[in-house]
Amino acid sequence: LRPLTVNDDANPFLIDSDEFAGHLVFRIKGQDQIQGYEEGQRQDGLKIMPDSKWFEKAAAAGRGDSLMSMQVVGRFKREWTGDQVEFACVFDESLKLPPLTSIAVKFFKAIDPGLQLDLQCAKPYFISPLLASMNTINVSSDPVSSNNTTLSASGVVAEETKGQLVPTWPSYQGEHIFEDVTLIVLEEDEKKKSKITTNSGARRGHFAKAKNLSKHLYVKDHVYSLEMHNGFMDCSRFSIKLPGFSLDLYKYLNEQPITYTIRTQDGLVTFFSVRIELVPVEDLAQV
Repeated sequence: LRPLTVNDDANPFLIDSDEFAGHLVFRIKGQDQIQGYEEGQRQDGLKIMPDSKWFEKAAAAGRGDSLMSMQVVGRFKREWTGDQVEFACVFDESLKLPPLTSIAVKFFKAIDPGLQLDLQCAKPYFISPLLASMNTINVSSDPVSSNNTTLSASGVVAEETKGQLVPTWPSYQGEHIFEDVTLIVLEEDEKKKSKITTNSGARRGHFAKAKNLSKHLYVKDHVYSLEMHNGFMDCSRFSIKLPGFSLDLYKYLNEQPITYTIRTQDGLVTFFSVRIELVPVEDLAQV
Protein backbone atom coordinates (compact mmCIF):
# COMPACT_ATOMS: atom_id res chain seq x y z
CA LEU A 1 0.00 0.00 0.00
CA ARG A 2 1.10 3.56 -0.73
CA PRO A 3 0.03 6.71 1.15
CA LEU A 4 -2.45 8.80 -0.82
CA THR A 5 -2.62 12.60 -0.59
CA VAL A 6 -6.26 13.46 0.11
CA ASN A 7 -7.96 16.30 -1.83
CA ASP A 8 -5.14 16.53 -4.40
CA ASP A 9 -7.20 16.96 -7.59
CA ALA A 10 -4.23 18.26 -9.56
CA ASN A 11 -2.20 15.11 -8.90
CA PRO A 12 -4.50 12.07 -9.06
CA PHE A 13 -3.24 8.74 -7.78
CA LEU A 14 -2.14 6.52 -10.67
CA ILE A 15 -3.53 2.99 -10.93
CA ASP A 16 -1.82 0.86 -13.57
CA SER A 17 -2.02 -2.81 -12.68
CA ASP A 18 -2.41 -5.92 -14.81
CA GLU A 19 -6.20 -5.57 -14.60
CA PHE A 20 -7.04 -1.85 -14.44
CA ALA A 21 -5.60 1.47 -15.63
CA GLY A 22 -6.76 4.84 -14.40
CA HIS A 23 -6.59 7.65 -11.87
CA LEU A 24 -8.12 8.09 -8.43
CA VAL A 25 -8.71 11.01 -6.08
CA PHE A 26 -10.08 10.64 -2.58
CA ARG A 27 -11.57 13.77 -1.01
CA ILE A 28 -12.35 14.41 2.65
CA LYS A 29 -14.05 17.58 3.82
CA GLY A 30 -12.40 19.25 6.79
CA GLN A 31 -9.36 17.00 6.78
CA ASP A 32 -6.98 19.94 7.19
CA GLN A 33 -8.78 21.05 10.37
CA ILE A 34 -8.05 17.87 12.32
CA GLN A 35 -5.47 18.04 15.11
CA GLY A 36 -2.17 16.50 14.02
CA TYR A 37 -2.97 16.66 10.30
CA GLU A 38 -0.17 19.02 9.27
CA GLU A 39 2.43 17.25 11.40
CA GLY A 40 1.42 13.88 10.00
CA GLN A 41 1.56 15.09 6.40
CA ARG A 42 5.02 16.57 6.87
CA GLN A 43 6.30 13.49 8.65
CA ASP A 44 5.19 11.26 5.80
CA GLY A 45 6.39 13.59 3.06
CA LEU A 46 2.88 14.45 1.85
CA LYS A 47 1.48 17.83 0.91
CA ILE A 48 -0.81 19.85 3.16
CA MET A 49 -4.06 20.21 1.23
CA PRO A 50 -7.12 22.38 1.86
CA ASP A 51 -10.60 21.15 0.99
CA SER A 52 -11.01 20.18 -2.65
CA LYS A 53 -12.95 22.61 -4.82
CA TRP A 54 -15.08 19.59 -5.67
CA PHE A 55 -17.15 20.06 -2.50
CA GLU A 56 -18.12 23.62 -3.41
CA LYS A 57 -18.86 22.72 -7.03
CA ALA A 58 -20.87 19.64 -6.09
CA ALA A 59 -23.00 21.61 -3.62
CA ALA A 60 -23.65 24.25 -6.28
CA ALA A 61 -24.80 21.48 -8.62
CA GLY A 62 -27.36 20.27 -6.08
CA ARG A 63 -25.48 17.23 -4.78
CA GLY A 64 -25.96 18.18 -1.17
CA ASP A 65 -23.44 18.75 1.59
CA SER A 66 -21.04 15.86 0.96
CA LEU A 67 -18.38 14.94 3.51
CA MET A 68 -16.35 12.63 1.27
CA SER A 69 -15.86 11.72 -2.36
CA MET A 70 -14.00 8.99 -4.20
CA GLN A 71 -13.57 9.55 -7.93
CA VAL A 72 -12.04 7.01 -10.28
CA VAL A 73 -11.55 7.32 -14.03
CA GLY A 74 -10.21 4.24 -15.75
CA ARG A 75 -10.63 1.18 -17.91
CA PHE A 76 -10.66 -2.56 -17.32
CA LYS A 77 -7.87 -4.30 -19.22
CA ARG A 78 -9.95 -7.35 -20.12
CA GLU A 79 -13.62 -8.19 -20.47
CA TRP A 80 -15.86 -8.89 -17.51
CA THR A 81 -19.61 -9.34 -17.27
CA GLY A 82 -21.53 -6.87 -15.14
CA ASP A 83 -22.25 -9.37 -12.39
CA GLN A 84 -18.55 -10.19 -12.00
CA VAL A 85 -17.46 -6.72 -10.87
CA GLU A 86 -18.48 -5.45 -7.47
CA PHE A 87 -17.81 -2.71 -4.95
CA ALA A 88 -17.01 -4.12 -1.54
CA CYS A 89 -16.15 -3.13 1.99
CA VAL A 90 -15.12 -6.20 3.99
CA PHE A 91 -13.73 -6.39 7.52
CA ASP A 92 -11.32 -9.06 8.76
CA GLU A 93 -12.84 -9.26 12.23
CA SER A 94 -16.27 -8.99 13.82
CA LEU A 95 -17.77 -5.64 14.79
CA LYS A 96 -19.18 -4.24 18.01
CA LEU A 97 -22.63 -3.40 16.75
CA PRO A 98 -24.03 -0.22 18.31
CA PRO A 99 -27.65 0.47 19.21
CA LEU A 100 -29.88 1.48 16.29
CA THR A 101 -27.82 -0.60 13.84
CA SER A 102 -31.05 -1.76 12.17
CA ILE A 103 -31.90 1.86 11.32
CA ALA A 104 -28.52 2.35 9.69
CA VAL A 105 -28.97 -0.86 7.67
CA LYS A 106 -32.35 0.32 6.34
CA PHE A 107 -30.78 3.67 5.46
CA PHE A 108 -27.96 2.08 3.47
CA LYS A 109 -30.31 -0.29 1.61
CA ALA A 110 -32.58 2.58 0.66
CA ILE A 111 -29.63 4.34 -0.97
CA ASP A 112 -28.24 1.27 -2.75
CA PRO A 113 -30.93 -1.18 -3.99
CA GLY A 114 -28.30 -3.78 -4.92
CA LEU A 115 -26.60 -3.80 -1.52
CA GLN A 116 -25.92 -7.07 0.28
CA LEU A 117 -24.60 -6.85 3.82
CA ASP A 118 -24.06 -8.90 6.93
CA LEU A 119 -22.78 -7.06 9.98
CA GLN A 120 -23.09 -9.97 12.40
CA CYS A 121 -20.86 -12.56 10.73
CA ALA A 122 -17.18 -13.22 11.53
CA LYS A 123 -16.07 -11.06 8.60
CA PRO A 124 -18.76 -8.38 8.16
CA TYR A 125 -19.27 -6.98 4.68
CA PHE A 126 -21.04 -4.47 2.46
CA ILE A 127 -21.11 -5.66 -1.18
CA SER A 128 -22.92 -4.27 -4.22
CA PRO A 129 -22.63 -4.55 -8.01
CA LEU A 130 -20.37 -1.72 -9.18
CA LEU A 131 -22.96 -0.39 -11.63
CA ALA A 132 -25.58 -0.17 -8.87
CA SER A 133 -23.38 1.20 -6.11
CA MET A 134 -21.80 4.38 -7.48
CA ASN A 135 -23.57 7.72 -7.06
CA THR A 136 -22.48 8.86 -10.51
CA ILE A 137 -21.24 6.93 -13.55
CA ASN A 138 -20.18 8.29 -16.91
CA VAL A 139 -19.13 5.85 -19.64
CA SER A 140 -17.25 7.11 -22.69
CA SER A 141 -15.67 5.48 -25.72
CA ASP A 142 -11.88 5.54 -25.96
CA PRO A 143 -10.75 2.75 -28.30
CA VAL A 144 -7.57 1.05 -27.15
CA SER A 145 -6.49 0.60 -30.77
CA SER A 146 -6.01 4.35 -31.11
CA ASN A 147 -3.63 4.76 -28.21
CA ASN A 148 -2.09 1.49 -27.11
CA THR A 149 0.64 1.00 -29.70
CA THR A 150 3.54 2.99 -31.09
CA LEU A 151 5.45 2.71 -34.36
CA SER A 152 9.18 2.54 -34.71
CA ALA A 153 11.05 4.27 -37.53
CA SER A 154 10.78 1.10 -39.61
CA GLY A 155 7.02 0.97 -39.16
CA VAL A 156 7.09 -2.04 -36.88
CA VAL A 157 4.67 -1.92 -33.96
CA ALA A 158 6.61 -1.41 -30.76
CA GLU A 159 5.92 -3.23 -27.53
CA GLU A 160 2.76 -2.03 -25.79
CA THR A 161 3.34 -0.11 -22.59
CA LYS A 162 0.93 -0.25 -19.68
CA GLY A 163 0.78 3.51 -19.30
CA GLN A 164 -0.74 4.04 -22.73
CA LEU A 165 -4.00 2.54 -21.47
CA VAL A 166 -4.41 5.14 -18.72
CA PRO A 167 -7.20 7.57 -19.73
CA THR A 168 -7.07 11.33 -19.25
CA TRP A 169 -7.95 12.67 -15.81
CA PRO A 170 -10.85 15.20 -16.18
CA SER A 171 -10.93 16.87 -12.76
CA TYR A 172 -7.72 18.81 -12.17
CA GLN A 173 -9.78 21.65 -10.63
CA GLY A 174 -12.22 19.46 -8.75
CA GLU A 175 -14.74 19.20 -11.57
CA HIS A 176 -17.45 16.64 -10.88
CA ILE A 177 -18.66 14.18 -13.49
CA PHE A 178 -22.15 14.00 -14.95
CA GLU A 179 -24.29 10.89 -15.14
CA ASP A 180 -24.34 9.40 -18.65
CA VAL A 181 -24.48 5.66 -19.31
CA THR A 182 -25.96 5.92 -22.81
CA LEU A 183 -23.14 3.81 -24.17
CA ILE A 184 -23.99 0.75 -22.09
CA VAL A 185 -27.80 0.72 -22.32
CA LEU A 186 -28.83 -2.15 -24.61
CA GLU A 187 -31.21 -1.79 -27.56
CA GLU A 188 -33.69 -4.10 -25.85
CA ASP A 189 -33.97 -1.51 -23.06
CA GLU A 190 -34.68 1.32 -25.52
CA LYS A 191 -38.00 2.17 -23.89
CA LYS A 192 -36.27 2.86 -20.59
CA LYS A 193 -33.17 4.42 -22.15
CA SER A 194 -34.10 8.08 -21.73
CA LYS A 195 -34.55 7.57 -18.00
CA ILE A 196 -31.67 5.21 -17.29
CA THR A 197 -28.97 7.10 -19.16
CA THR A 198 -28.92 10.30 -17.10
CA ASN A 199 -30.79 9.41 -13.89
CA SER A 200 -28.52 7.79 -11.32
CA GLY A 201 -31.41 6.39 -9.28
CA ALA A 202 -32.91 4.72 -12.35
CA ARG A 203 -29.52 3.34 -13.35
CA ARG A 204 -28.90 1.93 -9.88
CA GLY A 205 -32.31 0.30 -9.80
CA HIS A 206 -31.85 -1.11 -13.31
CA PHE A 207 -28.48 -2.73 -12.63
CA ALA A 208 -29.50 -3.94 -9.17
CA LYS A 209 -31.52 -6.58 -11.05
CA ALA A 210 -29.48 -9.67 -11.90
CA LYS A 211 -31.05 -10.09 -15.35
CA ASN A 212 -29.89 -6.61 -16.42
CA LEU A 213 -26.51 -6.80 -14.73
CA SER A 214 -25.52 -10.09 -16.36
CA LYS A 215 -26.06 -8.64 -19.85
CA HIS A 216 -23.54 -5.86 -19.35
CA LEU A 217 -19.97 -6.31 -20.56
CA TYR A 218 -17.01 -4.27 -19.35
CA VAL A 219 -14.69 -3.80 -22.35
CA LYS A 220 -11.27 -2.20 -22.79
CA ASP A 221 -12.59 0.44 -25.21
CA HIS A 222 -14.84 1.98 -22.55
CA VAL A 223 -13.62 4.44 -19.93
CA TYR A 224 -15.61 4.42 -16.69
CA SER A 225 -15.78 7.59 -14.64
CA LEU A 226 -17.03 6.57 -11.21
CA GLU A 227 -17.97 8.77 -8.29
CA MET A 228 -19.01 7.82 -4.78
CA HIS A 229 -19.93 10.59 -2.37
CA ASN A 230 -22.17 11.10 0.62
CA GLY A 231 -22.96 13.36 3.54
CA PHE A 232 -22.88 10.74 6.30
CA MET A 233 -19.35 9.27 6.17
CA ASP A 234 -17.12 11.74 8.02
CA CYS A 235 -13.66 10.31 7.29
CA SER A 236 -11.90 13.23 8.98
CA ARG A 237 -13.36 12.20 12.33
CA PHE A 238 -13.87 8.52 11.51
CA SER A 239 -17.58 8.68 12.22
CA ILE A 240 -20.94 8.18 10.56
CA LYS A 241 -23.56 10.90 10.81
CA LEU A 242 -27.14 9.73 10.29
CA PRO A 243 -30.38 11.61 10.96
CA GLY A 244 -30.71 11.93 14.72
CA PHE A 245 -27.44 10.33 15.81
CA SER A 246 -23.73 9.90 15.15
CA LEU A 247 -21.46 6.84 15.50
CA ASP A 248 -17.79 6.77 16.43
CA LEU A 249 -16.48 4.17 13.99
CA TYR A 250 -13.15 3.72 15.76
CA LYS A 251 -15.03 2.44 18.79
CA TYR A 252 -17.30 0.00 16.96
CA LEU A 253 -14.88 -1.29 14.30
CA ASN A 254 -12.45 -2.67 16.87
CA GLU A 255 -9.75 -0.35 15.51
CA GLN A 256 -10.05 -1.88 12.03
CA PRO A 257 -9.54 0.24 8.91
CA ILE A 258 -12.26 0.81 6.32
CA THR A 259 -11.24 -0.61 2.96
CA TYR A 260 -13.14 0.21 -0.23
CA THR A 261 -12.39 -2.32 -2.96
CA ILE A 262 -13.46 -2.84 -6.54
CA ARG A 263 -12.96 -6.53 -7.22
CA THR A 264 -14.40 -9.61 -8.90
CA GLN A 265 -17.31 -11.41 -7.31
CA ASP A 266 -15.18 -14.42 -6.42
CA GLY A 267 -12.61 -12.16 -4.76
CA LEU A 268 -9.74 -13.53 -6.85
CA VAL A 269 -9.02 -10.26 -8.69
CA THR A 270 -8.71 -6.86 -7.04
CA PHE A 271 -8.77 -3.94 -9.47
CA PHE A 272 -7.87 -1.43 -6.76
CA SER A 273 -8.59 -0.64 -3.13
CA VAL A 274 -8.46 2.36 -0.80
CA ARG A 275 -7.87 1.90 2.92
CA ILE A 276 -8.90 4.53 5.47
CA GLU A 277 -7.51 4.27 8.97
CA LEU A 278 -6.52 6.38 11.93
CA VAL A 279 -2.74 6.33 12.23
CA PRO A 280 -0.89 7.94 15.17
CA VAL A 281 1.47 10.59 13.84
CA GLU A 282 4.56 8.84 15.22
CA ASP A 283 3.59 5.63 13.35
CA LEU A 284 3.20 7.18 9.91
CA ALA A 285 6.83 6.68 8.93
CA GLN A 286 6.29 2.92 9.25
CA VAL A 287 3.30 2.76 6.88
